Amino acid sequence: MDEHLLKAGAAHAPRPGDELSRLPFVKSWFRTRNAIVFYLSNGTLQINFFQDHTKVILCPLMSAVTYINEHREIRTYRLPALEQCGCSKQLFTRIKYAKSMIDRILAAKSNQNRLH
Repeated sequence: MDEHLLKAGAAHAPRPGDELSRLPFVKSWFRTRNAIVFYLSNGTLQINFFQDHTKVILCPLMSAVTYINEHREIRTYRLPALEQCGCSKQLFTRIKYAKSMIDRILAAKSNQNRLH
């Protein structure tokens, strides 16, 4: 498994003040037949797909999606640009899957609120 882990950000030096920023943490996660899904404290959703080791990271703060393909190439797209220009079928399929995972998280949160 280690050979599939990415060392994202390893080449970036920390900037002054970075130690003062709050790092996001995993609020919830779950595994499906196709992927593992992480929902972070800053609203970011990361989905790691098992079959081809691709990843989708949705960031609401930047209104962007980052896609790491099977060749470990990283591309970040602004959501308004995708809406205007479109995207590859591969990315579209994964964004659609991400939407279903967001719906699942929201439904679970709604059910939890009803119990309290």
